[in-house]
Amino acid sequence: MSGRPAGALAGIAMTLLLLAVPGGAVAERPNPGVTLEVPSPAVPMHDVVLGEPGAAAARISASASSQRYSINDGSAATIAVSVTEACAEVCEVVDPQGVADFIGTLIHGSEVSLLSVQLDSEYQLGFDCGFGAEACYFSGENKIVIGGYENPDRNDGASFDFILAHEYGHHVAQHRQMPPPFGSAIDWGPERWASVEGVCRGQRSGRFYPGDEGSHYYEDPGEAFAESFARYRFPNLPVAWHYSPALKPSEAAFKAIREDTLEPWQGRTSLTLSGHVPARGEGAAVESLRTPLDGLVSLRPSSLSRHGYELALRSRAGRLLRSSRNGLEPSHQLDYTVCGQHRLRLVITSKSPQGGPFRLQIQRP
Repeated sequence: MSGRPAGALAGIAMTLLLLAVPGGAVAERPNPGVTLEVPSPAVPMHDVVLGEPGAAAARISASASSQRYSINDGSAATIAVSVTEACAEVCEVVDPQGVADFIGTLIHGSEVSLLSVQLDSEYQLGFDCGFGAEACYFSGENKIVIGGYENPDRNDGASFDFILAHEYGHHVAQHRQMPPPFGSAIDWGPERWASVEGVCRGQRSGRFYPGDEGSHYYEDPGEAFAESFARYRFPNLPVAWHYSPALKPSEAAFKAIREDTLEPWQGRTSLTLSGHVPARGEGAAVESLRTPLDGLVSLRPSSLSRHGYELALRSRAGRLLRSSRNGLEPSHQLDYTVCGQHRLRLVITSKSPQGGPFRLQIQRP
């Protein structure tokens, strides 16, 4: 599966890679004691989301010893944890079982068994994730790469475990669905959380930028979801919130995170709405449809009177949102993308002088 753009940090890493090593190759044994003078972001950027590792990351990964460890959550679930040779020598956090035990304390679903975690030295992490980042998630490999050390220079209060929880938030989103016409959950955040936080409305208004980890890193709802996931695990840790203030998690957002993780949204559901339409000129049938989640709503007649009917979708206040214009016939479907509306009004008028029954098949998120 393709990943998101690497963003500014990965671009810095590639530039330094080409400058530091002739021909773009990585030295066989990076010196973990080497420090690179690179610009640090004014505000810490925890991570980047990438698709597949490049050649440099593959060489570093090849030096790591890997083993599966129980997450000790009462199930038989295990994850793969690897430690690079350089990290084994110089890192502070080199206990793979401890990493697995921590993952077991996070809320999770069956996606946990797909996870692998790699512990890098500080030098290696720059080539894997980008200089300035403290971790990254490779969506194509279900893999977290994180520095195996605590950074005493952080000024936002995030610990090693907090950053690891942030990365696991990306792993959760990678294995959740979003309804059409939205993009992937790793960019938008999972369905319930994205609906609670108004990601669709924010994207339409130009306030949120799903999947943009460049100049709009802090307006990327995929990153805000991962950060909110970490804050769910550490509600009392004084970690500064640098993301869009509109995405700072509320109790409703935390509830949605829990539901999205433990009971993943499985796709659109179907229901049938039926009733009677008055004769033409004698009024209309008005029905209310709950739409608590954002995404595509589709309406198709399954039976109707001889000459069919016209259908209008309106907001609760009566504003026209979409109509079938010349009538809704059995072969037709009316689609509308819910974006922040929690209830729609269906106004159905007959095209027949006699009126008659109607029956609609409805799909909604």
